[in-house]
Amino acid sequence: MIRFLFVACLGLIIFGNTAQAQSYPTCFNAQNIPVSYFPDQTIPDIAIAKNAPNGMPVVLWNPSVTANMHPATVEFFYYHECAHHALAHTLGNYFPGAEAQADCWAKKTMIGIGVLTPQKYQVVAQQLFQNSKPGMDWPNGAVRVQYLNNC
Repeated sequence: MIRFLFVACLGLIIFGNTAQAQSYPTCFNAQNIPVSYFPDQTIPDIAIAKNAPNGMPVVLWNPSVTANMHPATVEFFYYHECAHHALAHTLGNYFPGAEAQADCWAKKTMIGIGVLTPQKYQVVAQQLFQNSKPGMDWPNGAVRVQYLNNC
């Protein structure tokens, strides 16, 4: 028992941030398969939704990046990446507008289950405004937040 507690405490010290995404409800893809989350410090972004070589839905997230973000923003990205799986973007249905669709799905889902308060949304919007890189669906963070405000 003492050995188990030692190993558990050591795991929390070493992988403390990796448990962060696991505290949210299980995400399912469009085929109702649970999505697994794995830390990966080599990805150049917050997270990425994809299918593993065996076809299983996964999200890789960078704990070095999320460590510098507000927990509300990390939670938003958990739902954003879940959206890519739930909306079948990872099954060949990725298109211009998919990132904006994932943002909107994340916001609506979080509101629907009662985890996105107005205060948390303000934090998320501020971090998106300041830190969003231009992408397929928005030239800058201001456009991304404007779209998110309107969805």
